[in-house]
Amino acid sequence: MNASRIRRFVIAVAVGGGLALAGCATSPATRFYVLTPVSLDAIEPAPVADGSTIGVRSVELPDELDRPQIVTRTGPNTVHFAEFDRWSASLRDSARQLIAANLATLLPGDQVAVYPWTPGTSVDRQVIVEITRFDGELGGRCVLRARWRVLGRRGTPASLYGESALSEPSGPDYAALVAAQSRLLGALSLEIARAIQGTAPSAATAPAHAGNPHPGSGADALKPKEPRRWVDPDVGRRAPPAGQVERLNRERR
Repeated sequence: MNASRIRRFVIAVAVGGGLALAGCATSPATRFYVLTPVSLDAIEPAPVADGSTIGVRSVELPDELDRPQIVTRTGPNTVHFAEFDRWSASLRDSARQLIAANLATLLPGDQVAVYPWTPGTSVDRQVIVEITRFDGELGGRCVLRARWRVLGRRGTPASLYGESALSEPSGPDYAALVAAQSRLLGALSLEIARAIQGTAPSAATAPAHAGNPHPGSGADALKPKEPRRWVDPDVGRRAPPAGQVERLNRERR
């Protein structure tokens, strides 16, 4: 009796182990993806720049996007994390490196650095990007929405502010989706490059511009205004202090 039970137990363990091994053998292989920079054949570089140093300081992403799995939309309020389709590196770092590479292509003559700067690097303008949406639906569209700033150091042109809302067909699979996301980051980089060159009609220089989404902001807007002085309208000159008026009255008496 005991021997029969032991035999059944051994058989059950062997069958279970075999099924587990079979399941592992049939699991799909994980695929890894990288973003690609813009191609010189696909874009028209900006006019030759003045040799400034542009620094890409940061690219911020929502927490749900900054993960190894590629995120896709499955509905208005639902997303899917692809367990077997992943980024080869941090999406935050990859996006920052890609924007820097794109700017180096789009701004010939300028030097482009990525934070942290190497010792001795003097940055003339710093690019800060906040991505609020960067996903897509397989077989649908891929969307990129971002706010960005280009901050100038003291003595350089004023800061720039902008918002970008871009979309591309995403394609039927993850390879096509990642290619669309690469093109969207290329389009975002092009808008930033044109703003730096002063050719973007929607970019704004602080403190005010017709297309500035933050009117009155920027370093110039923070400067204190010179106090207004009261002037006697009858004589067209500044009114004397009250103490001086009393002294003059005493002398006349």
